[in-house]
Amino acid sequence: MTDLKWEWIPEIGVGPMKFGAPIKNFIERFELKLHVPEGTTPEEWGSYIIQDFVKSVTTEHGLIQTVECEDYFGFRGKNLIGMSEEELIAHMGSDPDKIGVGVLYENGSVQTPFDYDALGLIVWFEDERLISAAAMEIIDD
Repeated sequence: MTDLKWEWIPEIGVGPMKFGAPIKNFIERFELKLHVPEGTTPEEWGSYIIQDFVKSVTTEHGLIQTVECEDYFGFRGKNLIGMSEEELIAHMGSDPDKIGVGVLYENGSVQTPFDYDALGLIVWFEDERLISAAAMEIIDD
């Protein structure tokens, strides 16, 4: 699995994880570890961990909804992880739809979300570097 490139294709998925696919198809192959069982949170989502928290997958009704990566998240031939804010905006070709308020975590880190809503992408910056990227299925209301 380490040789896989986790490339994001908007509205399709990230690497081998396709939005809307049954998570059960990936549990054994990727040695997924159940992190939060579905129905135990207010959102009723579940989550699985890949590679000791380096990647995670969120599910709803047993189907993949979100894939988050902290080590490699490829888009248009480049890894977004490690980019500066300026590099991300240049690579995406536009400013984010929304820049959230920084969140202070118990360990003292402050992380700021950038949302590209139309693409189903949210990235988090810490100390002016992109540290995490999550893509989700775009659901039309």
